[in-house]
Amino acid sequence: MSSSPQSSRRIQAEQPIRLERCGSWEESFHVFDEESALAVEMALVTGRPLLVRGEPGSGKSQLARAAAQELNRAFIVEVITANADGQDLLWHYDPVARLYDAQTLAAEAAARACQQEPEEEAEEVLPLHSPPQPQSDAAERKKLARYRKKKFQQKRQNLFKAIGLSVAQSGGLSARTGEELHPASWISPGPLWWALDWASALRQHERCRCPFYQPPFFSHIVPEEAARRGAVLLLDEIDKADSVLPNTLLEVLGNGGFQVPLLGQTVTAPPGSPRPLVIITTNEERDLPPAFVRRCLVLHLRLDDERRLRTWWSRQAFRAEPFNSDRAVVKWLAERGELHFANIFADKVRERAAELLVRDRREAKQAGLIKPGQAEYLDLLRAVQGMTAPGASEQQLALLERISSFALRKNPQE
Repeated sequence: MSSSPQSSRRIQAEQPIRLERCGSWEESFHVFDEESALAVEMALVTGRPLLVRGEPGSGKSQLARAAAQELNRAFIVEVITANADGQDLLWHYDPVARLYDAQTLAAEAAARACQQEPEEEAEEVLPLHSPPQPQSDAAERKKLARYRKKKFQQKRQNLFKAIGLSVAQSGGLSARTGEELHPASWISPGPLWWALDWASALRQHERCRCPFYQPPFFSHIVPEEAARRGAVLLLDEIDKADSVLPNTLLEVLGNGGFQVPLLGQTVTAPPGSPRPLVIITTNEERDLPPAFVRRCLVLHLRLDDERRLRTWWSRQAFRAEPFNSDRAVVKWLAERGELHFANIFADKVRERAAELLVRDRREAKQAGLIKPGQAEYLDLLRAVQGMTAPGASEQQLALLERISSFALRKNPQE
């Protein structure tokens, strides 16, 4: 008997997920609604990246973190900035460090030659700029030899000092060769390399003399397990960069791999291993290139999305009540508030905080300004929790009225 689509899904909808602390991310909770769960499933099946659109504070980044935990995959995060270089998402080559090492290599070679020079031949190795006048007697010749030997030792000491060694350490000076200057020693895998082929990225990372990048959230997953299960890569706030960066990703998104010309190597997911789940977020601060968007699946996260709210409303005990969009947002937020602050607040406190949020969202929308979202709602409850006694509902309600503007009204006021 074939399993039903619901039972074969890897992401379950409407199930609270406790998110473990991960790097700088605090412990939290996440609930996939039906739409976002289906979008992640489709991205897994098709191998397409998932572009998550939505206003700030709508849970776009947390969706990727929750997907990684549910799938038990390595979680790789790259926050895009205005100065981000698309090439560095693939691999980073450091020619400056290579030049420095080449100079050090040449200095070491000169030091070895100086170290091996017989001292009795020092007169010919180091001619003096202003030598004493030679005399015929033996005393003057010895004096000249001592002088030249001292100059030879001083030059050798200065040379060792230039490459960070003392004369006492010079006995361990290794005979390094030019093979160490191969470009491979200066190529560091970027986030997409780690996400596509963890094993080859790890080998290249260990070969690189000056690694530029290493995934910050993988300490709990051994490399072999990460290679077998795949990774979830979050490219956060891609709209911060100009169009050059998303255009750099077109080959990767279209073909599932990229070239590293200096190595003569193609990086792609190994046969039989899962392709990475790439989740890309945007706050819509800048338009993305159409060719880039075409290669993505797109999920819209909106706090007041009526279709999602109607679906959620139909499953609640109060579904017999007439549907109202604002009322649904209040009830939905109050449910999320209870998930994050279990048994801390009475229903009326959580709902009042949500009502204040809905009011300020409406005003911001009318003024064409950025609307507060779920993140601000949780900040407001967190502040009330820390500033009042447990169970003091009336005190909490009064405080809400006084401090709500600090969390909800962040736009310039007339």
